[in-house]
Amino acid sequence: MRRELSCPLLTALTAFGVAASAMPAYAATTDRPYFRAQSLVIVIGATEDEANGGVAPVAVDFNLLTPASSGTAAPDLIAGDGFVFNSNAGFDPGHDFSGGATRLILEDETSGGNFGNPGGGDIDYLEASDTLTSFGLDNMTDLNLRQSRHVSRFLVVSNAAFDMFAQASNLSTTGDFTSMGYANIGFRALINRSGGSGAGQWGSAAQNPAIGGSGLVTTLNDLGDMSAGPTKIFDGGRRTARFPGTLLEQAVSFNIRYALSGSPDAGIDNDYDFSMGVGTIGADVTYTVYTP
Repeated sequence: MRRELSCPLLTALTAFGVAASAMPAYAATTDRPYFRAQSLVIVIGATEDEANGGVAPVAVDFNLLTPASSGTAAPDLIAGDGFVFNSNAGFDPGHDFSGGATRLILEDETSGGNFGNPGGGDIDYLEASDTLTSFGLDNMTDLNLRQSRHVSRFLVVSNAAFDMFAQASNLSTTGDFTSMGYANIGFRALINRSGGSGAGQWGSAAQNPAIGGSGLVTTLNDLGDMSAGPTKIFDGGRRTARFPGTLLEQAVSFNIRYALSGSPDAGIDNDYDFSMGVGTIGADVTYTVYTP
C-alpha cells in the first residue's frame, strides 16, 4: 500500500507569494529633524570710551569656540574691537584715561582736605575748577593716586566653558616717567557673578564660570607679565548661564584694576610719590576669548 505525504505549509507559502506579488508598491518619505547648539561666548562692553561718544551696553564680541582648537583664539563674528565699562553699577562707557591729570587723594590728613567739583567736570581728574579745603598734616600725611581711578569691567555670557587671554601693548611714557615700563602698572582681575540694580542689573541667572577650571590666574601682578604675547588670565570650567534668562541675566562681570608704582613688579595698590616727578604712562590691554 503506497502512502502519499502532503505538505500544507508549502501550499500556504506558495499561495501567500502569489498574493504578495499582486500588491502595489509604496514609496517611503523620511524626515530628519536635527538641532545643534554651537559653543558661544558673548562679550558685552561699550563701542568706545566716554570721551569719544561710546554707547553701552553693546555686544562687542560674538565668539564661536568651535571649530577653533584648544588653546587658540575663538573666531569672532563681530568685526572691530569694543571698549570696557567704567567701574560704576551701570553700563556707562569706560573713561578716557588720557583726558586729564589723574586725581590725587590725601592720606592720613589730620583735618580738612575736602575735595569739590563745582565745575561739573570729570570727578576723576584734577582741573582748575576743582576746589580743596585747607588740611592739617603730620608726619604720616601723604598724597597718592585715587585707588578707584583705573578700574574697568566687561561682561561675559556663555553656554559653554571658555578661557580668557590678555595682552599689554603700545606702552607710552612722557616726562619723568620715560624710564618706566609695563611692570610699573599693576594688574588684578576679579569676577563678580551678579550686580547692579534696575536697568543696570546683570547676573541674576548666572553662575561662577570658574568652577571646574583653575579660575583666575593669580601669578599675574603687572602688565609686564602679559606684554610678551597673549597670556592666559582665566581658565574656565563651565558656562556662565545657570537658569533660563536673557543675555544680561546670564552674564558675569570681569573687573580689572590697574595701579601705578615707581618700581617694577607693581602691586595692586597705587604707590605714587612726589619723588617720581611729573609724567604720563599708559598702555593698551586687549582681552580675547580662547577655546579651552
